[in-house]
Amino acid sequence: MWKLYNCLLVFILVLSINIYAATDNAEAKVSKSVVSTGEIFTYTLKIEGQVRSPKIELPEFENFTIASQSQQRQYTSKNNGTNLTLQITYNLFAPNPGNFVIKGASLTDKGKRIETQPIAIEVTGKPLEEKLRAAPSLEKGIDI
Repeated sequence: MWKLYNCLLVFILVLSINIYAATDNAEAKVSKSVVSTGEIFTYTLKIEGQVRSPKIELPEFENFTIASQSQQRQYTSKNNGTNLTLQITYNLFAPNPGNFVIKGASLTDKGKRIETQPIAIEVTGKPLEEKLRAAPSLEKGIDI
């Protein structure tokens, strides 16, 4: 009886792993949800699954300035196909205070559409332009 139970348990486990591996997934997150004006934070979009040629629609990052962007791709071959892990990272900052929302990103592949949730960001402090007028040396940089 235990042998049958163990075999059944292993079968269910293997089946659930294969189902999980075939599921396409997209997740967006930020390193901080409350930042000061001019403070850099990270927005990361991670896509995983058996995607063939995904069409990715990124948010426009309204109210934010892009400081830098990077992308990493990793392909893994398994018995049931090739899995892609794609990570897109943006370093952003806000020049003005306020409560803003980064709209969700979307992925369309093989007739299937996956969307991430919007992300709320609270930006505190004085406008960056005002901060630079108060300390002009920040704009020029400091030589060491």
